[in-house]
Amino acid sequence: MKRIFSAFVAVVLAGGAVFATMFCNGLSGIRVNPSYKKGQIKVACVGDSVTYGHSIKNWQRNNYPALLSKMLGEEYCVKNFGVSGSTVQPDGDQPYVATKAYTQSLSYEADILVFMMGSNDSKPENWKGEEAFLMEFNKLLEAYLQSEKKTTVYLCTPPVAYFPEGVSEGLTNYDIQPQYVQAVNELVKTVAAERGITVIDINELTTDRRDLFGKDNVHPNNEGAEVIAKAVYAAIV
Repeated sequence: MKRIFSAFVAVVLAGGAVFATMFCNGLSGIRVNPSYKKGQIKVACVGDSVTYGHSIKNWQRNNYPALLSKMLGEEYCVKNFGVSGSTVQPDGDQPYVATKAYTQSLSYEADILVFMMGSNDSKPENWKGEEAFLMEFNKLLEAYLQSEKKTTVYLCTPPVAYFPEGVSEGLTNYDIQPQYVQAVNELVKTVAAERGITVIDINELTTDRRDLFGKDNVHPNNEGAEVIAKAVYAAIV
């Protein structure tokens, strides 16, 4: 009996260690957001794994919305509504509109919306062409603008997706297609221009900056997350 109990404890401890490692490196999918205090300006960061902070070390402190929160200070309540793998298009493999984060981000009724999504739509199984993406992008954005509350929107272009060293065509890690990420980049700018919305050009900031990405060449590392946070902060203030 003692051996069984010891084995059980060992399994629990091992599982706890694995979970702790995943959480600390932005791999758990768990969201930890600050509580809103009356009078604060609400900021909603909506997006995919780049917003969530996939593979960011000491994730809870260093994902870009968390860094943005520190920069903006106590007058703001910044919440991370990023979901790894999510797509703009509702018929994608992981549509954002099917997530709890989507529902939560709408009910938050943010004063400021920072929106960055589209990289996962570039995957072969998701990409339906520029016209289809543009239509669904506008639909998703419109969902945040239907509230009676006036929301200031900042549209972020997606970061560059790099091929692994020595590769110059085909797919990157996670089946991202760089040429269509660049197409999304231009489409986001088009939507912003048509709607009179401020663009934060993360794509430009990450061009020729492979050093801002982790080993997978797709997700920003800690330095990359800081660059994104600083760009968003500069736009807001």
